[in-house]
Amino acid sequence: MTLLDYTMRCFVPSLGFGPRWLKEQLDAAGVKVHLSDGCVEELANDAETAAWRAVSSSRGEAATYLERFREELAARAAFVRCWTASDDKFDMAEESHQALVRIARKYALPRPWKLTDPVASDWRRPPLAWRWPTSGVGAAAMPQT
Repeated sequence: MTLLDYTMRCFVPSLGFGPRWLKEQLDAAGVKVHLSDGCVEELANDAETAAWRAVSSSRGEAATYLERFREELAARAAFVRCWTASDDKFDMAEESHQALVRIARKYALPRPWKLTDPVASDWRRPPLAWRWPTSGVGAAAMPQT
């Protein structure tokens, strides 16, 4: 982590590069679903936090903050594409998936439904409503004296 990385971390979120770059990544990934500005902002903030964590924890790697930030934005765009294009389950053991699923549910991102194959089943007609109150009344139901 260098002084340049720290300076970039201070200026990139405040200048609004994150949401703009994320929208570019979403277009490149082919996401057709419209995301609200709040959802894009929260996904960009999550990517920024993850990129800063990765840069600050890596000691000898040459990856800069902006490179990691772009990678994290691409990962968020891939998640949104996967979330909106399939009904697959996500591994909730990973902390990053937990945060992304929480954001997706918070902003009600749509998911396609998988319908099961149609299967024939038995169906019985319910008893008629006018019959059931009188079904037990009759000669057999009356007490014998």
